[in-house]
Amino acid sequence: MKVENQDLDRITRKFNEALVETIWSDSGTPSYVIKEGLNPEEYSKMAKQILEAEHVIAHDFTIKVSTESGSQSAKLEYQSGWFLEGLGAGEVE
Repeated sequence: MKVENQDLDRITRKFNEALVETIWSDSGTPSYVIKEGLNPEEYSKMAKQILEAEHVIAHDFTIKVSTESGSQSAKLEYQSGWFLEGLGAGEVE
Protein backbone atom coordinates (compact mmCIF):
# COMPACT_ATOMS: atom_id res chain seq x y z
CA MET A 1 0.00 0.00 0.00
CA LYS A 2 1.59 3.24 -1.20
CA VAL A 3 1.23 6.20 1.12
CA GLU A 4 1.04 9.76 -0.26
CA ASN A 5 3.78 12.17 0.90
CA GLN A 6 1.38 14.28 2.95
CA ASP A 7 -0.03 11.21 4.68
CA LEU A 8 3.46 9.84 5.23
CA ASP A 9 4.53 13.10 6.87
CA ARG A 10 1.54 12.94 9.22
CA ILE A 11 2.18 9.27 10.04
CA THR A 12 5.89 9.90 10.62
CA ARG A 13 5.20 12.83 12.96
CA LYS A 14 2.65 10.82 14.97
CA PHE A 15 5.00 7.83 15.17
CA ASN A 16 7.99 9.94 16.23
CA GLU A 17 5.94 11.69 18.93
CA ALA A 18 5.11 8.29 20.44
CA LEU A 19 8.56 6.76 20.02
CA VAL A 20 10.62 6.29 23.18
CA GLU A 21 13.42 4.14 21.76
CA THR A 22 14.52 2.24 18.67
CA ILE A 23 16.45 -0.94 19.43
CA TRP A 24 18.56 -2.35 16.59
CA SER A 25 19.34 -6.06 16.48
CA ASP A 26 22.69 -7.51 15.40
CA SER A 27 21.10 -8.34 12.04
CA GLY A 28 20.10 -4.71 11.48
CA THR A 29 16.39 -4.88 12.20
CA PRO A 30 14.62 -2.35 14.39
CA SER A 31 12.23 -2.89 17.28
CA TYR A 32 10.36 0.06 18.66
CA VAL A 33 9.33 1.09 22.17
CA ILE A 34 6.41 3.53 22.35
CA LYS A 35 4.85 5.52 25.17
CA GLU A 36 2.65 3.68 27.64
CA GLY A 37 -1.08 3.67 26.89
CA LEU A 38 -0.72 3.66 23.10
CA ASN A 39 -1.79 0.83 20.83
CA PRO A 40 1.25 -1.19 19.63
CA GLU A 41 -0.81 -2.73 16.81
CA GLU A 42 -1.55 0.71 15.36
CA TYR A 43 2.07 1.80 15.68
CA SER A 44 3.44 -1.40 14.11
CA LYS A 45 1.37 -0.61 11.01
CA MET A 46 2.76 2.93 10.99
CA ALA A 47 6.32 1.61 11.31
CA LYS A 48 5.74 -0.66 8.34
CA GLN A 49 4.40 2.20 6.21
CA ILE A 50 7.38 4.40 7.11
CA LEU A 51 9.95 1.68 6.41
CA GLU A 52 8.30 0.81 3.09
CA ALA A 53 8.38 4.45 2.00
CA GLU A 54 11.96 5.10 3.13
CA HIS A 55 13.46 1.98 1.48
CA VAL A 56 16.07 1.68 4.21
CA ILE A 57 16.04 -2.07 4.92
CA ALA A 58 16.35 -4.52 2.03
CA HIS A 59 15.49 -7.76 3.80
CA ASP A 60 12.33 -9.24 5.27
CA PHE A 61 11.84 -9.29 9.04
CA THR A 62 9.26 -9.00 11.80
CA ILE A 63 8.54 -5.52 13.14
CA LYS A 64 8.02 -5.49 16.90
CA VAL A 65 6.46 -2.55 18.72
CA SER A 66 6.01 -2.64 22.49
CA THR A 67 5.01 -0.22 25.22
CA GLU A 68 7.59 1.08 27.71
CA SER A 69 6.52 -1.41 30.37
CA GLY A 70 6.49 -4.27 27.88
CA SER A 71 2.95 -5.12 28.96
CA GLN A 72 1.65 -4.78 25.39
CA SER A 73 3.32 -5.55 22.09
CA ALA A 74 2.51 -6.26 18.48
CA LYS A 75 4.39 -7.90 15.64
CA LEU A 76 3.96 -7.38 11.92
CA GLU A 77 5.77 -8.94 8.98
CA TYR A 78 7.79 -6.55 6.83
CA GLN A 79 8.65 -7.65 3.30
CA SER A 80 10.94 -5.15 1.67
CA GLY A 81 10.61 -6.04 -2.00
CA TRP A 82 11.82 -2.55 -2.93
CA PHE A 83 15.21 -3.74 -4.12
CA LEU A 84 13.35 -5.59 -6.90
CA GLU A 85 11.59 -2.46 -8.15
CA GLY A 86 12.58 -1.74 -11.71
CA LEU A 87 13.53 -5.30 -12.61
CA GLY A 88 10.33 -5.82 -14.58
CA ALA A 89 10.88 -2.62 -16.54
CA GLY A 90 14.45 -3.59 -17.39
CA GLU A 91 15.95 -0.77 -15.33
CA VAL A 92 18.44 -3.07 -13.63
CA GLU A 93 20.79 -5.24 -15.63
